This record gives sequence, structure tokens and C-alpha cells, in this order.
Amino acid sequence: MNFFQHQERARRRTWLLASYFVLAILAIVSAVSLCLYLAAMWMRGGHYPLSEWLQSPAMLWSVIITLLIVLVGSARKAWQLRGGGVALAELLGAREVLPDATSREDRQLRNVTEEMSIASGIPVPRTFVMEHEQAINALVAGYRPTEAVLIVTRGTLDALSREELQGVIAHEFSHIFNADMRLNMRLIALLAGILAIGKVGELLLHANTRTRFFNRRSGRNEAAGIAFLIILGLAMMVIGYIGLFFGRLIKAAISRQRELLADASSVQFTRNPAGIANALIKIRNQYGSHLLSSHGEDMSHMCFGATVPFHLQHLLATHPPLDHRLKALGGDWLARARVRQRQNGGTADSSGMAAPEQAMGFAGNSPAQLATSVAALGISGSIGTVAQAHMGYAQSLHQSIPEEIKQNLRQPESARWVVLALAIGASRSNPEQLTASLSLTDLEKQVVQQLAVQISALGTRLRLPLTDLAIPALKQLPDAQRNAFLEELENLVRADKRLTLFEFVLTRILADHLRTNAGRSAAIRFRQYSAVAAQIQLVLSLMVHASGAKDEQARQLFHGASGALLPAGRTLLGKEKCRIELLDQALTDLRDLTPLLKGPLLDGLADVARADGMIQVQEAELLRGIATLMDCPMPPLLQGSSKVA
Repeated sequence: MNFFQHQERARRRTWLLASYFVLAILAIVSAVSLCLYLAAMWMRGGHYPLSEWLQSPAMLWSVIITLLIVLVGSARKAWQLRGGGVALAELLGAREVLPDATSREDRQLRNVTEEMSIASGIPVPRTFVMEHEQAINALVAGYRPTEAVLIVTRGTLDALSREELQGVIAHEFSHIFNADMRLNMRLIALLAGILAIGKVGELLLHANTRTRFFNRRSGRNEAAGIAFLIILGLAMMVIGYIGLFFGRLIKAAISRQRELLADASSVQFTRNPAGIANALIKIRNQYGSHLLSSHGEDMSHMCFGATVPFHLQHLLATHPPLDHRLKALGGDWLARARVRQRQNGGTADSSGMAAPEQAMGFAGNSPAQLATSVAALGISGSIGTVAQAHMGYAQSLHQSIPEEIKQNLRQPESARWVVLALAIGASRSNPEQLTASLSLTDLEKQVVQQLAVQISALGTRLRLPLTDLAIPALKQLPDAQRNAFLEELENLVRADKRLTLFEFVLTRILADHLRTNAGRSAAIRFRQYSAVAAQIQLVLSLMVHASGAKDEQARQLFHGASGALLPAGRTLLGKEKCRIELLDQALTDLRDLTPLLKGPLLDGLADVARADGMIQVQEAELLRGIATLMDCPMPPLLQGSSKVA
């Protein structure tokens, strides 16, 4: 199952989630009505026909009020999380790990996350640490793959080695790619509504017992009313457990199998099962994964390990048992975990455990079976995944960036300089004139000009990775400064009256990630290619012209790529009609395609780019830009069936 199939499955699971939610509401409404009916029957001395109750205004109002409580509870939580993953991190009281972090643990977390981001083709997620949590756990949150937030516990940083941390981070990245993250955020809001009845009952109980129940001056009628409210509060608290049961049942149904899939993806991404296996062993034998946070129940379905203890593990647990997860990793990981537990009295340190020889695959698969190459699967098959070659390439890129530039990427102000230097280096205008137009001090302009020379000397392959690495620091800027920076960048690239493909990709990717509403997910508006035929015609024509093909060769190339995408009669657009500026609206529309239609479109674009056996830099950058703006994280193009020139 590829990225697009996972996205489509997640969309269908949203409907399944809605169905479970409706069933839970029906059960809660029925329970509340039953409690009120029994209370009314008791007040009438046991004589109250059920048919009369069902037709009474009290019954109608009980249903309306119950529904309102549930809906208000969900809406309140959705409002709290409207800011996406950052809002959840703030709710948890997590500390952000800034790009300029200096502690060893923070830098290791940043480095591992940056390498994984470069390998997968998405900007580096903002990272947070729950300082008061000593257990090992982690989660990702957000509504878009390119706007994810990574949150880890203090215990994860303190207890895990680099390769174990890499295994955990790779597990979490798979949740980003499989559309689990957005579903998990929605699930928090829906379940908050289900649990709201119990919270209202708790408020009723505390309000009456603390303020009025022991008021001796209360009259008999008032005392009876207070007693009724207390009983009602207790009943609603009991009903709250019904909501809790349904909530856990929904989370178990949605998330349990996804954890095994994420474990498999971690092995595939890192090619090192020892990383995630040893992390699971440390949770099993020593550190645990349960959280102290009062929000542990709310996010139990989102985390790497179980956050709260569960009864009825086979029915309600959000994660498979650790022994099952270790066994699924293949080899003798479970046996090793048990041996270490016996030898060390349950305090095993497994950081030195190597991978069993037969454990280099997941559940019996060999490395060759697990490896996914662009040549074999096409571009769509590489979207949302990371091969071993991608990780090695990302590490080499990361190590090739001079330390001076890395330091600049860690500060908001100096990250601006790097991006401006990228734009100046890509322009054909006079660098000194471009630099002079910037709203910077003379010293800052000198630094930008030096950076432009230094970055240009590194070659074109680092242009997009540097852009991705700059985004976390740029997000630290206030909204007004971000908007001013985007406007200045736009003016800079248009200074020569000519917008190149890289300049388009640079400005649009940054705008897509730095604008105020960047974290919002897109709605599906188009379910057929015919609805966006003009947009597809434009991007395919632009890619054909970017490939350098001319005349009949260009027309044949367009026809071959568009056959399954466009209706008859759509032909190659001339260069004069393929202005880069027209891409903005086209890509906005193509982003709103249903997931299963995006894969063939990207494959068609890639076929055009590598038709001559050589993917030019501008083709690779345009392809990456289109994929990113369509919310399809594309890893770097590597040498394979087609070379990148």
C-alpha cells in the first residue's frame, strides 16, 4: 500500500470514525434518558409509563441538552487544537527545541529529525520535549504532512542512543506519511465530546456537595432538589465511563494495526531493526511509556507506546502488546528482551544489542524485498517513504553543509539571510544590485553576498535541502515579520523581470509553510481528472518545455504522458501560454484532488522529466515543488534508472 492508498484509506476511516461517534452518542443519549426516566419514576412513586415518558417534553429536552453537551465538548477541543500540532504541544506544556539548541540531547534530536526530513522531502518539523515525562514516548501532530510537529518525552532523549532515537523518529514519520496524524487530531476532538457528559456530571457533583449540601438552612424542597442534582451528577459520571469505553474502543479499532505498520516502516526507512527493537526493549524492561500528563488518555492513540494502563487489553488497548511488536520485528528480539530482563532484574540496558542476523527484514522479509527504489515503483511509489539510499544521501548532504551555514540556519534572522542568498545565487541579475535593494544593514548585506557566493559553490543539489532546513527557524518570526520577509523575497526574485523555475519553487514553498493558515488541511474538491483538465494540461506542458524537448518530440512526449490523464483534444500548450505565474492557481486546484488521482499525475510528470534518461536540475526542482504544493512529500531523486544532472 503506497502513500496515496494510505491517504484514501484514512479518508474512508474518517467515515468509519464518524459512524462510531454516532453510535457512541446514541448510547450516551439513551443512557441519560434512561437515568432521567428512572429518576422521574422514583419521584412519582414508581408509576410512570415508558410511553408517556417518550412523548414528554422532558424526554425531548434531555436529548437536546445531551447532544449540546457532546457537540460543545467536541467544538471546544477542536477550537483548542485549531493551531494544529503546535497547539497540542502548548496544551501539553512541552518545551520547543529551537534550531539553535546547544545541549547534546537537543542537538541529537534536531540532527536525526533533519536527516529524516531531507531523506523524505518534507520541511523539518518543529520539535518539542515534555520535560517532566521520564518514560519513553513520542508522537507527531498536525493536519498536513508538511506542517507536522514532533513531540518527545524527556525520557526518550535521556534513555535512547542515537540509532534507537532514529528508529522512534522513523516510526513517527510513517504516521505523517500514512495520514494517521490528521485522523488522530480529529479523533481527539470527537472523543472530547463523548467524554464531556462525565465531566459535566463531575461539575454537578462538586458544585452541590461543596456549596450547598451541608447548608442546614435549606428547606426540604431545596434539599430534595440538591439531592436530585447530586444523584444526576453521579449518574452522569457513570455514563461518562460509557463514553470512556466507547472512546477507547474507537481508538483501539483505529490505531492498533497502524502501530505495527509504523514499526515496519521504521525498519524500512532506517534499514536498522536494532534501533526500534532496542527502544521497545527499553520500554518493556525498564523505562515504560506511561505518561504523568492529565492529557495522557486524550492522546493515547497518537503515541509511540501506551500512555495509560488498560484493562481488557485485547479489546481496548490502543497499541499491540510490546511482546507482539518485538516478535513482529523478526529474528529473536523477544527472546533477547526476556533474557536481558532475567539477567538484569528488569533493568536491562539494551543499547549495545546488535541486530540478529535474520532480523534485517520485517516479519521475514529480506532487505531486497523491503527496499523500494524509484526505478521499480516510479515517483508515486517513492512518495511518503524513505529507502536506505535516501537516508545515506540525506546524511551525506547534511554533513556537507558547512558549519557556518548550519549556524545561520538555526537563527530566525540569519535563516532569512540564507534564503535571500539562495535567491540571489539563482538569479541572473547583478548580485551586488540585488543585495543593495534589501532592507538590511550594510553589514548584513555583506554577509548575504558572501553566503550567496558560498552557497553557489556548493552546487544546486543543496538548494532545496537548505530551504527545508531554514523553515523551522523562519517559523519563529512573528506573523508580521514573516509576511514582510515573503514580500521582500518576492520582490527580489522579480527584480530581473524573469521568474525562473527554482525561484518559483523557492517562493511558493516558503509561502506555503510560512503563511498564517499554513497548518490547515485542504478539502477534497475534485474527484475526476476532467474537472482539472486545464490545470493538468498546464503543468504537463510546462514540464515538457522544462525538459528541453522541441517540436514533434515535445508533442509526442506530451501525448504519451497525458493519455490517461486528459480527455481527447487537449494538446501541448506553447511556451507563451506556460507562464510560471499561472502555476499558482493550478497547483492550488491539483492539491484538492482526491488522493488516488495524485499518484498517476506525478508519475506522468516524472516520465516527462526522465524521458531522455537524464533528469535536469530544473526538472527535479519543479517536480519536487509540484509534489510539495500538492501535499505529497517526495524524497530526493537519486541516481538509478535516470541520472540527475
